Amino acid sequence: MAKETVQAVRQAELNAAQMEREAIQKKDTILSEAQLKAKTMITSMTKEALEKAERNLVLANERGIEMMEAIKLKAESEVLLMKEMAQRKEETVIDFVLSTVIK
Repeated sequence: MAKETVQAVRQAELNAAQMEREAIQKKDTILSEAQLKAKTMITSMTKEALEKAERNLVLANERGIEMMEAIKLKAESEVLLMKEMAQRKEETVIDFVLSTVIK
């Protein structure tokens, strides 16, 4: 009976050692998979962030160009208005000078 008990204890120890090895192997597998998923997720998120930043940059560029065009058109309109005003004042001055000289 003592022999059987010793054998049972040894078998239990062997089983425990085997279970420990399997647990360590399973832990390593889980860690490797988690690291791979994390790297994949980081790569994917980084790519998405870069694409979004590029889209935002393009939109900002387009908006800037539109704003510059609008400002340019407004400036050109103001220049034309100022030229017209200057021309009217010039005509007024010419009329004034002529009326002063003719009197």
